[in-house]
Amino acid sequence: MPEKLLLIPGPTNLSKKVRDAMAGPQMPHVGPEFYESFKEIVSLARYVFRNEKGFQFVFSGSGTIGMETAVTNLVSHGDKTLTLRTGYFGKRMLMLNQIHGARAESIDYRDGVHADPDDLRKRLRKEKYRAVFVTHVDTAASVCNPIKELVDECAKAGVYSVVDSVCGVGGVELDFDRLGADIAFTASQKAIGGAPGAVMVATSMRALEYMEKRKEPIESYYMNLLRWKPVMEDPRMYLATPSIQVLLALKAALEEVKEEGIEKRWLRHRDLGETVRANVASLGLDFVAEAGYRANTVTAFWVKEGLAGGIQKQLSKDHDIVVSRGIYEDRDRMIRIGHFGILTVPALEKALRSMDDVIVRLGAAKSRLQVANPK
Repeated sequence: MPEKLLLIPGPTNLSKKVRDAMAGPQMPHVGPEFYESFKEIVSLARYVFRNEKGFQFVFSGSGTIGMETAVTNLVSHGDKTLTLRTGYFGKRMLMLNQIHGARAESIDYRDGVHADPDDLRKRLRKEKYRAVFVTHVDTAASVCNPIKELVDECAKAGVYSVVDSVCGVGGVELDFDRLGADIAFTASQKAIGGAPGAVMVATSMRALEYMEKRKEPIESYYMNLLRWKPVMEDPRMYLATPSIQVLLALKAALEEVKEEGIEKRWLRHRDLGETVRANVASLGLDFVAEAGYRANTVTAFWVKEGLAGGIQKQLSKDHDIVVSRGIYEDRDRMIRIGHFGILTVPALEKALRSMDDVIVRLGAAKSRLQVANPK
């Protein structure tokens, strides 16, 4: 079966080094080989997050596990929380707060509209919250929020801040130490370039101290960071059987990130984002995310109603390229392109030429000539 080019918002194509790491012989999770590897994984995760002052966690799970971990460790029943809803995954964070008994409130934005620090500042002046939850890059709407400004507002108000950077870390600039957030999390299968199944969580020492002193117990076994803390300090400690192959693949992917250099990787993803945005604009298509807040890791744009499925099908059938459609009500009128991980600009440009042909042929957009010379 030939490998297709995955231009979806995760998972991404894997390098040979990452695939080879998954194909090695099974090793015991309590043996010295995995012990040494896991110590390196935690160290490499620190590098990618730029996390030298806080505490770093790595364990098996999806990005949603990281999201729910942030909620369960910071929020007790009856705590008041605020979620900045800028897309589908902001809605999920709000839902998880509600499930875990928070008095959960939200500031809601239309898909593609960024969370406004002024809105947050005004709300924090009126109300007292335990924590504020914000998405760095929403995978569904492709909006990239101004997280530094948002986190700064939380810090001024003395509120814990949680950043979902599942579609950000490794591709969009995030310096955890300089950011000042209390929790930031990501997953292995997007800009990091690993296989699905590993979650990385960075916490501030302030947040960790709160967890240790909170009166109410953390209502989870697996997602309790205080249980994972001794494992991070000494991986010979046992809490739950890790997904060994996935974590070894993550180690290989993180090594590739470090070999490239995190700053250079951010710049490459910026070039990928600019390439896609220029291409979409040349077709006269409308972006979902507003100007100035479009992510460098994923791009969503509108096509004519009912044509998204045909575009997706033809790209896969004729060109071995896989793109995503919108979620739920946007399924038939939105295309989403993930551009992260090991993807290069030349490979992306070649794929976009194929996508353009399909989009124009199906009548989902104007031709380039019409866009360049509007009547």
